[in-house]
Amino acid sequence: MTPTDSIFARARQLVVNGNGAAGRLLVDSVIAATSPDSAIYADAIYWRAALAATSADAEHDYKRVVVEYPLSAHAGDALFQLAQLEVARGDRAAATTHLDRFLLENPASDDRGRAGLMLVRLAFDQNEPQHACVALRRALQDVPATEVELHNQLDYFSPRCVNVDSTRAVGTAHTAASRDSARRDSAATTTARRDTTPAPRVSKARYTLQVAAYGSKADADALAKRLKARGVDVRVAGTARMFRVRIGHYETRAAAAAAARELKAKKIDAFVTEIGGDDK
Repeated sequence: MTPTDSIFARARQLVVNGNGAAGRLLVDSVIAATSPDSAIYADAIYWRAALAATSADAEHDYKRVVVEYPLSAHAGDALFQLAQLEVARGDRAAATTHLDRFLLENPASDDRGRAGLMLVRLAFDQNEPQHACVALRRALQDVPATEVELHNQLDYFSPRCVNVDSTRAVGTAHTAASRDSARRDSAATTTARRDTTPAPRVSKARYTLQVAAYGSKADADALAKRLKARGVDVRVAGTARMFRVRIGHYETRAAAAAAARELKAKKIDAFVTEIGGDDK
């Protein structure tokens, strides 16, 4: 255990013992003394979320880990915790998106079974049986036979999947389950075409979407490469740290926010920010 890990462990114990203010102060002291481009900073943001006094504060910091530090060791945990908070406040669509992403990006996590069960329930609640049954099939494969109770909870939904095709990918199932699949398919095609075609540089553009920020250009380039492989027109902005991974140029904040929602549907989290002088 590193000295910083010991601080986080002590902070957690303080919170558990009822001294939440002192525990959170310890984490805040690490944040104040650490560079935002370091792995320790990302760890501290995660622990500030885990020990937050309110669910709103926790959700804010979990989102920061997911968006700004997607390669952090805690990124998977942050996704899962974020989804649980979204379920608690009734945002089923956001929770479904984050659970899908969690299962896609964390194949070795011990939480895959619980995440799968949560996704199955959410998909059925949203009248998306194909999405639910695909998730159920995968969850049953992920959960060890020794976890009898979790298997029983998953098996409870099996009769609802008897006549549902669960062999398709989750994304396909989600689209097929909609009430107007043809219209959604058309919209998805339009969105994909817009994302894969480099947008013209608009002189009046003031806003952009930021996916992450790194102190290392190599890390920023690595994420950009992954996004390009998914057909996204992405760039790395900045000539010195922080190196920011960004998408698009927009004249209005509303246009940027609309694009962010389209990306979210593709399991890509981004937030709106203004274009700076070092982002050409």
